[in-house]
Formats: sequence, C-alpha cells, structure tokens
Amino acid sequence: MQKKLWVVIFPLLFIFIMQIPGDSFRENLQKLGFQVITEDINYFDFNLPDLNGNRVRLHRHEGKVIMLTFWATWCPPCRNKMLALESLHREMANSNFMIIAVNIDENSSVAREFIQRNGYTFPVVLDENREIAAQYSVRSIPTTYIIDPRGRIAGVITGSRDWSSSETIKILRELSM
Repeated sequence: MQKKLWVVIFPLLFIFIMQIPGDSFRENLQKLGFQVITEDINYFDFNLPDLNGNRVRLHRHEGKVIMLTFWATWCPPCRNKMLALESLHREMANSNFMIIAVNIDENSSVAREFIQRNGYTFPVVLDENREIAAQYSVRSIPTTYIIDPRGRIAGVITGSRDWSSSETIKILRELSM
C-alpha cells in the first residue's frame, strides 16, 4: 500500500515543485508591469550585426534571462529609458541576466554615434529593415520582451519604464537566479 501511495504522490510532488519557479517568474514579471505570455513560445533567433559589425546570435545566450528591447534614436521615450538601461546593465553585470537593445529603422552610424556619445555599454544590434521587429510583432517603441532561461518568450511591455529602480533590480535579480 505504501509503495502504491509513493507511485502516485511522487509524480504529483514533482509536478508541483516544477511549477513553482514558472509561477513565481510570471508573478515577478507581472509586478514589473509586463503582459505575461502564458503559451510556450520560443524566442525568434536572429543573426544581426552589432555596432562594430560583429554578428550576434540570440541562441548563444540561452540559459540567461534576456531583456530584448526595441528602440530608435528618433523616439523620445526610447532615449529617455537608455540611462536607466545602462544603470541596470551595470548593476546586473555579474548575473544570469543580459540586455540586448535592438535598434530599428536606422543605419549603424546614427545608432553608433548616439550610443558612443552617451557612453552606453550594453549590447546593441541593428535591425535596419525591421525584420526582427516584425517577427516579434513590435508595433510601437520602446517595446521590451523578457526571454526566460529556457528560451521562451515570458513577457512583453510597451513604453518607457524606470529599469534602474531598486525594486525593479531586486525583481530582475530574482528572475535571473
């Protein structure tokens, strides 16, 4: 009888334990104002140039929590959030979290000049033809996606946010553990 009980309880316990991180991950995203994606949607990989012409592949960062943010220099809310993104990037440098900023609609010299002039150090890739933005259904900018360590799109948020607040950093640290 006891053996039969364990045969039933162990799988249920395993399922319960495996759901806890996913639920808390989603709850934390909701605290930050993200629209949580409940379906299992894999990220859309890309092979885009960075500001130095090096190719960046998203799949090379699997296992990390990735903040993928779409922006342009001509967008005032995008420009306003960049300092907070830089602060977040520096704060989370030694964690399992990374930011990739996807510049859309602009040539490399415009984006490079803006990033260099302001001293930003987070990774920036160029989506001059909006191909990746279209795959992610970006309709307005800034739009930010969170990709979980399993490579699933976990949440999306549109608009500018203060990514450098202590509460935001605390939550993002929890997500990236």
